[in-house]
Amino acid sequence: MDLLTGELSLQRGDSEHAAKHLLNAAYSTHDLNTAKRAAYAAQFGHNPKLLRQASQWWGQLAPLDPLAWQYLAQAESLDGHFDSAIDALNKELKLGGGAGLPYVAKISLNESQAVQMQLQERYKTWLTSYQNNPQLLYALALLGQTQQPHEAIGYLNKALQQVPKQLQIQILYSELLIATQQLEEANNYLQQHTQPLDRAPRQLIALHAQVLTVTGEYKLAYDYFSELVKRFPEDPNGHYSAGLLAYETQNYNEVYSHLEQFLKLRPDSHSAYYHLGLTALKQGHKQQAVGYFEQVTIGPDRLSAIVELLNLQTPKLEQTPAFFKQARQRFALSNEEPNEAPTSSSPDGISAELYRLQAEHLLNLNALHEAALAYDEGLQQHPQNTALLYGRALLAQNLSELDLSESLLDKILVLQPNHVNALNALGYTYAEQGIKLSQAEALVRKALALQPGNAAIIDSLGWVTYRQGHLRQAKQLLSKAYELLPDAEIAAHLGLVKWALGDTKGAFETWNTALIKDPDSLLIKQAIMDAQNDFQND
Repeated sequence: MDLLTGELSLQRGDSEHAAKHLLNAAYSTHDLNTAKRAAYAAQFGHNPKLLRQASQWWGQLAPLDPLAWQYLAQAESLDGHFDSAIDALNKELKLGGGAGLPYVAKISLNESQAVQMQLQERYKTWLTSYQNNPQLLYALALLGQTQQPHEAIGYLNKALQQVPKQLQIQILYSELLIATQQLEEANNYLQQHTQPLDRAPRQLIALHAQVLTVTGEYKLAYDYFSELVKRFPEDPNGHYSAGLLAYETQNYNEVYSHLEQFLKLRPDSHSAYYHLGLTALKQGHKQQAVGYFEQVTIGPDRLSAIVELLNLQTPKLEQTPAFFKQARQRFALSNEEPNEAPTSSSPDGISAELYRLQAEHLLNLNALHEAALAYDEGLQQHPQNTALLYGRALLAQNLSELDLSESLLDKILVLQPNHVNALNALGYTYAEQGIKLSQAEALVRKALALQPGNAAIIDSLGWVTYRQGHLRQAKQLLSKAYELLPDAEIAAHLGLVKWALGDTKGAFETWNTALIKDPDSLLIKQAIMDAQNDFQND
């Protein structure tokens, strides 16, 4: 009865019930095949206790069968009994097996580091006797892949010498070559095992396509993803990857084919609409592009889609409020995705970014007061958003609202004490006014310590030093900044310091060089006027 009940339970898909009855039948009949079937059923039913019992009985009936000890090791590891699993694996190895080794290694990856190290140490002791066992080498690679990836690659190399076509070993070997940036080696290895393409394993094709994409071989990578799409037409990821690569290779008709199919399979992934919009833009179909970008209402490309729409529609000053009102409605800001990860510059999500974009667009239209209102409205809703605070602080300086600018920059530094731009801006603001120069120096030096090679910060420190009266030190700093970034603002500062040192010829050489690049530079013209007014006795 137990045997019949067990077989019927298997047919119904009730693996656990089947394992219990088959094990009872094996106990009563001492039949080896029934014991094996009980173990298989227990494994399918994910029942470690029944698997242990069935594999132990199997081992008693056939003590020289390594498979029995392999299943016992699996059962013990699933229950977290790794000492018992190691004993079972030792018996499996002595009997010529080894498939249980990587299984137990994989299970241990979910355990503590101590368990993994204990298992790794024991596996290494077996290398002396079983140095060419590919499963042992593979298992050691699994255990070392995170902490010792290069050592793991060495184990896999040896394993592949024994079993060059074992797919799981090939996959891990390729993955680790990619992870350790050994892209040329990965490409050479995978090239051997993905040709001819129509007969290569799916996993190796995908890995080779990844390598080709990273190394810029987009046309070849597209061929690989096209093969995957041909084999698995219902796999959305294949269509998406093929669509993006078709875009990179300017194969625009194929972009539409793949991404439209992707949208049929994954209609909630609006990144495809974004890339369809980019494709339409490349083909000069602006209205079609607008239609695609307007459909990007969820996902990480929402903000990029708004930027594209802004560039395409270029709303005038009187049209700007309506444009951004429609954007907010279209992107349903009141129902933002709860699991969406905020960006580093915008912890409030896309809503704050929209206010920032609106203000920047208004600044491009030279509508400074309207831009200030956009920043202020955004800060009413997102008072701790550093991007909005910083933008408003810089605009406040242009509007001569110096107290407001200082207050906003101070607020940023309370929220983010290492905000480099705020440190530099506040220090420079003090230097421009000739106030709090010691504090200005401390702020700018802190910014420079965080970004040592930043020319703008070196310029600020040079300007603070100039305001402190240390002219030669200021010249050294500004000269260094100008070498790194020969822009008009640094040239204006450097020329003023040279003039203050009595080097009027050198000052005009610096200014004239800058004017050759930008003949209409107001910064340079203002610096010349300031020098002539402030040092007229020279």
